[in-house]
Amino acid sequence: MSLGLPAAAAGIVGVRFLNARPLLGGLDAGLGAPFAYRFSTAEPSVCADLVTRGDAVAGLIPVAALPYLPEVGAVPQLGIACREEATSVLLVSKRPLGEIETLAVHTASRSSAALARLLLAERWGVRPRVVPAAPPLETMLAAADAAVVIGDPALAVRGRSGLLEVDLAAAWVEWTGLPFVFAVWGVRREAPSGMEKLLDSSLAYSRTHWEALLPRWAEAHGVDVGRTRTYLERTLTYRLGDEERAGMEEFLRRAASAGILPNRKGVWRAA
Repeated sequence: MSLGLPAAAAGIVGVRFLNARPLLGGLDAGLGAPFAYRFSTAEPSVCADLVTRGDAVAGLIPVAALPYLPEVGAVPQLGIACREEATSVLLVSKRPLGEIETLAVHTASRSSAALARLLLAERWGVRPRVVPAAPPLETMLAAADAAVVIGDPALAVRGRSGLLEVDLAAAWVEWTGLPFVFAVWGVRREAPSGMEKLLDSSLAYSRTHWEALLPRWAEAHGVDVGRTRTYLERTLTYRLGDEERAGMEEFLRRAASAGILPNRKGVWRAA
């Protein structure tokens, strides 16, 4: 925990899935900062809600939440992104993609749900009715033709469902040639000075202590160390470059054009 009075602490909330762990390492260790802060974790959609209400001034939020949060700017250099398949963001279907009529969406999801709807509409020509649901997959599919499963539950079912599985990130990359960004640090205007430096330092802390942290993360999420290493080191990237930012902007543009998300310009936080 940082120095300062708890009553004045700035709220920071991170995603509790394995894919977010590298961004949270320093925060979880209580990395020092020039302001008091309190750190917690939640599901992605809850992170966005906490930032919306002002209960947190910074949160690791779904990219699809940004159009609804004009008071929040995305940190340009940090996020959760991939250039190929994500392995933890799946569309699992009992029917051919062009015949899906109902889509169960993981209640933790926003970006993945919007991506699934966009791909189904623009690539496969269907706009299914969306129903909120929560894992396990069998429950999600009990009243739907297909389901969007993300994070640790997706890692658990990938390749084991016996159904049609589509890696949504891979489908996006194949369609656009651009990386996909799932989540970014969203920071409210009233956040204290030095917030971006703290968030950057949190990732740097993870890199410095990587070999000690990796087995702890694997054990905490029930994933073997080898698979965790591949997932966090090769599948995902946490520093956003020009291509990642272009991919995120293109996703928001296409989703707005398809009527899936509101239109918003200028999502990045000013330096």
